[in-house]
Amino acid sequence: MQKGSLVVDFRGDCLAFCPLSTANCRLLCKTSMLEIVLSDITVMGQGYCVIGLEQLAPGSVRSVRPRPLKGFAWRDPFPFRRGASVNCNLTPIACAPPHLEDRQSTGLLPTGRSLGEDDLIQCLNYAEVSTNLKSLFGCALNSDTRSGNWWADRKEATRSICGCLYANIWFHVIEEPERTTLRARMALPSNERLNSIPVVDREWRRFLHQIAAKIKEAGRPYGAEQFLNRFIRRELLRSLNGFARIGLARPEAQSGKCWLMLDSLFPQPREEWLEGL
Repeated sequence: MQKGSLVVDFRGDCLAFCPLSTANCRLLCKTSMLEIVLSDITVMGQGYCVIGLEQLAPGSVRSVRPRPLKGFAWRDPFPFRRGASVNCNLTPIACAPPHLEDRQSTGLLPTGRSLGEDDLIQCLNYAEVSTNLKSLFGCALNSDTRSGNWWADRKEATRSICGCLYANIWFHVIEEPERTTLRARMALPSNERLNSIPVVDREWRRFLHQIAAKIKEAGRPYGAEQFLNRFIRRELLRSLNGFARIGLARPEAQSGKCWLMLDSLFPQPREEWLEGL
């Protein structure tokens, strides 16, 4: 796959993450399939929400959200990573705004190719991007508290995913009896801020658990939040790949509020960042 290129005329073998029978899966491969590059893999309950990039024309890319046959989340084992190229059949479905990127999928078939982080971010810059809060989802954002997370009204938001650069970032680790969660505060180039946004990026959630385990094993006098803000934040801010993908959660039934989430944070975490523990 050439740099920045998303769609290639290729038909791979059906060695796939596909819920159909082998015979049906092979039949599916003979039909016209779309190749997309996975850009976002987020934790959603007991599974994962997935977004891919579809090329519409040279220099024009849009996000699509392939949904499994049942529900919204793909279940484990889910073998794919960001940047993986997959073939799939995507069918438009009746979806409630602002999640207009939803598509029905019969499965994800690996092509054996993938984009590295540099190329993936280049492609993301051809997709939905914003330089300020209002342009993220085409509407004004609201907050119930001064330092709380933002939300969009489902009747006003025109999309549910958007990319942006960030000028600064800080982390907050919330430890509860049954789980540990990660939130972020981000400064945009417009001098606006995203406050207390939950990090649902699969790789960063896994990285948080790795950090906590290593700190406990080494008996360090500091916690995961200190390590993230002291060492990892420095790595992020010195990187040339500083980019974020902000998503909207499904609307609350009564209020219609769609809370912001940090779907993808680039650069993605690296094993060598743990060497300081």
